[in-house]
Amino acid sequence: MTTILHHQNLMLSLRQAMGWPLYKPQNDCIAWCSGKVLDFDDHLELGRICRMVGKDLIYYGWASVEAPVPAGFTVAYRTMMTVDVASGIVPFAANDLDPIILVDPRLDQHFVINQRGTLVRHFGRPKGVAAGHRRAIKRIESAARTMGDKVLANNRRVDWNATEIEPDIMPTDTIVRFG
Repeated sequence: MTTILHHQNLMLSLRQAMGWPLYKPQNDCIAWCSGKVLDFDDHLELGRICRMVGKDLIYYGWASVEAPVPAGFTVAYRTMMTVDVASGIVPFAANDLDPIILVDPRLDQHFVINQRGTLVRHFGRPKGVAAGHRRAIKRIESAARTMGDKVLANNRRVDWNATEIEPDIMPTDTIVRFG
């Protein structure tokens, strides 16, 4: 498996483990991103990209293209007036069945995806973060090994400092459920 495919499949398995479908949902309000390890200036740029795409961002940072595991996670979270960027995030699994959440151990907060498919921030953190993090990584890596062997056709590349972002040309079919 190529490293780019490996990185993609780890992201897809995190998406799925958090309760986000592998297809584009109707309430498409979270962007799943990866790239280099971020510094402070990059956090500002990530916040700008978050605002430009109109979505919260869940970001995997990689030390290199060849790295087998991400170096860290960052969340760019839109509020009414600001974009808050939280780094040092860790995936957390309370058990083998519940959705994975993202925990910020430094700021005592965590992020979950609710039933509407919205990223929601809650204050407080679960007990046993280290054990829950190990459990989450095992689940993510295990699911990634079962994913396909093709890079997704609709991945988009956004260069740092870009003033425009390539439009999303993939159509969204509306799913209507009665009853």
